[in-house]
Amino acid sequence: MKTGMLLDPTKEIPSRLSEQIKNNFPDRELSDFNIRYYQCVEDVGYEYFTETVLPICGNHAAVQYLEPFISFMRLGESLILSKEGMAIYASEENDTCTECGPFWFVTAKPV
Repeated sequence: MKTGMLLDPTKEIPSRLSEQIKNNFPDRELSDFNIRYYQCVEDVGYEYFTETVLPICGNHAAVQYLEPFISFMRLGESLILSKEGMAIYASEENDTCTECGPFWFVTAKPV
């Protein structure tokens, strides 16, 4: 598992991705969004665990002990469903893309 790759919307992004964002958010600029590329929905859960949960936990040893029992797949799915944004699957014709990934996850930047 690994964390998502944050794309810089001021640089070149795939045209299919740019078109879908503009279709869904016609009045917004690409710079208004955080765009992350993930290989799998499981990586979303893992990233949240390592970047959000671990740093605020007082007892790191206990939380790391619980790590093997966490379903990062389900955590990732719930995070995607709970955030305002959209998942755009990186599918081309005849590729191996599934509902689990790979995909771009587009969310509005915090104000």
